Amino acid sequence: MTENRIYTPLEVDLVYLWCDGSDPSFAARKAARMRTFDHVLTEDNAGDVRYVQHDELRYSLRSAFENVPWIRHIFIVTDGQRPVWLKDHPKISVVDHRQIIPAERLPLFSSIAIEMYLDRIPGLSEHFLYANDDMFFNRPLEVSDFYDYDRCPLVWASREQEKEMTRQVAADILDDDDRRDWLKTVVRAWMLYRKKRGLEIPFYTPAHSIDAYTKTFFRQTREDYPELEEANSAPFRTGDEISRVLFSYEMINTYECPVRFTGRVNFSARLRNRFFPVEMLTVMRDNVRKLKRDLGIFHPKTFCFNNITAGNATESERLLQERFPRAAPWEK
Repeated sequence: MTENRIYTPLEVDLVYLWCDGSDPSFAARKAARMRTFDHVLTEDNAGDVRYVQHDELRYSLRSAFENVPWIRHIFIVTDGQRPVWLKDHPKISVVDHRQIIPAERLPLFSSIAIEMYLDRIPGLSEHFLYANDDMFFNRPLEVSDFYDYDRCPLVWASREQEKEMTRQVAADILDDDDRRDWLKTVVRAWMLYRKKRGLEIPFYTPAHSIDAYTKTFFRQTREDYPELEEANSAPFRTGDEISRVLFSYEMINTYECPVRFTGRVNFSARLRNRFFPVEMLTVMRDNVRKLKRDLGIFHPKTFCFNNITAGNATESERLLQERFPRAAPWEK
């Protein structure tokens, strides 16, 4: 029986990608690279919203310090930068792109390209979590929230678009040259997996939360799909990439890792949850009021504060300060 099994302790690391788009040297490197990149770039893919920061990382790290103290080590992957409030601490390492990415591919300003090399981080443990800096641990969690008894990652996913995504719909999306959005990269990963493995798998999308991996699965997937290195090599997002959800498809369907689905956060779900609470993995909002409401109703394991902008930065930081007021020991 599962409940009688002993959960073997794991060493688990936490990895972030981070940049400060307001840093003049970073902005200059980005502008210079854009001038030499012959490709149509959209505001959503390469605009300032992708690079501006409002201290999200500070609060995400506070959430980790408070709610996942069992994390062995934290790695912050950057391009020659360092948060001004971060002091030296034995639990945190800042990793430069040059330490993990081939020199001929630098500089890179696309997280899709950079994350292909996470397993090359010096000293990274076999088991690791990967987060964006706008993702937060909302309450105390255990290793078993991310890995099962066999040390296999639990894949957090969404099935919200499963029924709508047919082979024809997917083909139409890929054939639309005017589309350069995130969904197109997910569809490309789904179609590639089905073709490569010969399996008719459901269309799952990322849960927009903190993902669990092993270096072994990560490397094996990259080796099995040489298409990844070619498609995900552009210095900026273009919409022609292959989403990292491909790694999730491999873990679920090839390596038989367990999958957990995040629930909907619409009106019906909010009403139902007041009487019949369910375990919610994560919620994602870019509206501060709605995020605060959903956190109170669903009490999810994690949350994603999507697209903090100049317009909602003050209100957003106030909410994060309220939820994570205690400074972590690595803050100056």
